[in-house]
This record gives sequence, structure tokens and C-alpha cells, in this order.
Amino acid sequence: MYAYQLEKKLIEVLKGNRDRYLAEQALLSEFGLAELMDDCTECSQDLERTIDILRLQGYEIDGSPERGWTLVSLPDQVNFFELESELKTSFLGKTLFAYRIIGSTNSTAKMLADSGAADGTLIVAEEQSGGRGRRDNSWYSPAGGGIWASLILRPGIRRAQLGSLGLLAALSICLTLEEQGAFKPKIKWPNDIYLNGKKVAGILCEAGWLGSELKYVILGCGVNVNIPAFPAELAQNATSLSLASAGKKYYRTGLLSDILDKLEAGYFQFLADGLVSFLPRVQVRDFLRDRRVTVSDSGESRTTGVARGIDESGALLLEVPGEKHMLTITQGYIMEFGAVVG
Repeated sequence: MYAYQLEKKLIEVLKGNRDRYLAEQALLSEFGLAELMDDCTECSQDLERTIDILRLQGYEIDGSPERGWTLVSLPDQVNFFELESELKTSFLGKTLFAYRIIGSTNSTAKMLADSGAADGTLIVAEEQSGGRGRRDNSWYSPAGGGIWASLILRPGIRRAQLGSLGLLAALSICLTLEEQGAFKPKIKWPNDIYLNGKKVAGILCEAGWLGSELKYVILGCGVNVNIPAFPAELAQNATSLSLASAGKKYYRTGLLSDILDKLEAGYFQFLADGLVSFLPRVQVRDFLRDRRVTVSDSGESRTTGVARGIDESGALLLEVPGEKHMLTITQGYIMEFGAVVG
């Protein structure tokens, strides 16, 4: 605990004094770091060890015991201290687990949820070695390339409402990306975000049940941010914010904080009023509307038609030749889609 408090305090002090070098004695006495150390006969060594630890976390700190210390730059990673200080939410992310590398944030979130982790617990990783999308598809999650995160939610909603949470998360990502400039992201039902015709983000919503009672929802998201190039098998269909903006790099911690802020506001509205509270904003960002699509359920069934929007329950409306009425697709995945047909 003391080590954590010392690291956190030192970063706060250095961030607040980035225009100068702070002498060792000033850090220990004037800024109160010595009070967080067990044995001040080794204060100098403890301070240097803490600086070394912060450097390993990606903070560029210049100086020496003789010259003092200054913060040159923040980490180019989704860092625990930076995310904690950036968060503006009231409960999302207030319990936070941050990893350098992990198999899958959703898998870790499920284990934590089964062990009783709090509502709003956030799991983030700098890299995933086994990132997952829907239907157990792999998700390319390189170090430094994106936002790989999962939330544990305990909403007490009906099974039929689960898809709405995925749409809400997708909308929160879209709203955040739109604030970054000229981006016009679209939501591809049921769980993807597209930018310039390619996938830039995805949502994975998984539920934990006790009989018919919903215990929790794991809401995972992957956002391709600073990925400069994709493997050949993904390059045709995937993009990143960096690729879509001539190589510009984005501050991922700030993006994640903004996504969570929008998600929390929408989540409270959703619990009070349901999908209707944000559905119109999803509908105007509907990527599939008026496109010919082929939809498959979890079995062998496939249906081809023209997507005609998302209804008030969050289902995809499909116009199928020979059918008198629109088909309502409540679950499934899009196998193929084409150009807008009108």
C-alpha cells in the first residue's frame, strides 16, 4: 500500500511541476513524500527506486539526486495511474485492474465477476494474447495499439434487453470518436463500429446466469487506435484511428475515459427508460441500413434480404423477397453485406 501511495503521490507532484526540476529534499519534505516511507534513513534510495519503477511503467523522468527530477512525458500506454486520474465517472472504473499483457480482458472479467467483483469493475490491458470477438473469433490486440477493456455490470435487466447494452456501448464509442475530428463512425448491428467502410471497434457482451437470474454482464470493447498496419488477412476489413487520419497518434487513456463517461450517462438513462432513451442516436448511425445482407443464426439457417433499420427493441429489420412483412432479427451475425441498394 505504501509503495502504491508513494508512486501515485510522486506522479501527482511531478505532473504539477513539469516546468522545473524538483530537488530531492523538496520532494521528500516540502511535498511530503517522506511521510509515505517506512524508514526515512533510506529515503533517498526509496525515492530512486520509486522513480525507476515509474520509468518501467512508461513515465519519462529526467534528472539525478544532484540535479533533481522532472517529468518529461507521460506513458504511451493505458496506465493505471493516468486512467485513475482521468476518470470522470461515478462508478464505472472505480474498481480498476490494469495489466501489461493478458489473455483476454473478458475472460479475466468473468473470473472476477464469479468471485464477486463490484458493479462497474474495469479490466484493461495494454496487450491481449488471446483477445476474443463474437463467436470466439480472435481479436488482434497488439501492445500500444488500442483500447482493450471489459466492464463488469450487474444491471438486473431481462434477457431480451442484453443486446441493448451492446448498442449503448457502440454508441458511446461513436460519440467519442466523433469528438476527435472529422470521423463519422457507424454502428454495424449488432456489435461493430465501422469507419470509412472498415471495422474500427467491436463489442463483446457476455452474460452470467444463475438459473434464470442474471448475475452479471461482461461488456468488452476493442478499439483500434494507434495500429499503423494490420496483418494481411485483416488489412482489407480492419482500420484504426491512426490509419484513418494519416498516421496521427491518439491518447488512448483519454479516449477510454471519455467512452466510459458517455457510457455511464447512457447506462443510467437505459436503466430508467430502456432502449428508447438512446435508440434514435443509434438509428442515425446505422451502417447496414438499405444494404443487402446475409444473416445467420447460431445454427445453419441463413437469411438474405435488405436491412431496413433497427426497431424499438434493438432488433434488425430485414426485408426479404416474398415475405409480406419485415422479418425481425433479434440475434445472429452478419455473414455478408453489400452496397446500399436504396
